[in-house]
Amino acid sequence: MARVHSSIEQKKMTLEEFWALPEGPPYHEFEEGELILMEQPHGRHQEVLLELGHFLSDHVKRHQLGKVWCEIGVELTEKLGYGPDIVYLSAEHLDRYDAEKGRITGSPDLVGEILSRHSRGRDCVRKFKHYFAAGVPWYWIVDPGELIIEEYRAAAEGYLRTASVAAGEIFRPGLFSGLEINLEQLL
Repeated sequence: MARVHSSIEQKKMTLEEFWALPEGPPYHEFEEGELILMEQPHGRHQEVLLELGHFLSDHVKRHQLGKVWCEIGVELTEKLGYGPDIVYLSAEHLDRYDAEKGRITGSPDLVGEILSRHSRGRDCVRKFKHYFAAGVPWYWIVDPGELIIEEYRAAAEGYLRTASVAAGEIFRPGLFSGLEINLEQLL
């Protein structure tokens, strides 16, 4: 879901209180005791999300690699609760998904964020740092306006960009051997 960087005026809350809130709308994410209001996603954002989710989910199911979600709650740390656009858990990490709570606790194997005009700063700077610090090994940033997917892999010194693919090119994710995504179909 697209994000807007504005905090709601209120007292600090715990992550437990955040997860107890009724499901939106409005939708929020949680950073260090504050609710972050989420912007209503643009149609283009949702189109890209559905297509990317389809390509990824189809590949993961076909090869029995794990599971893919779109916009599921992820409890990265006791101070961070996000709803990333794309989330992948490998088969060996499916225990991080709590079906009763309907969310993931801990680091997914992959997080993908689709940029919107209001989310760019959070997705490319703050979340970039938070996902790395929480141990997310792969991070994709998808820019539907510029028609680009950037793939990052965690290394000791931080995220390293392993791919930057534009419209007219084929995206071959490092995490998924054999997967090819034609960006013309996606973006």
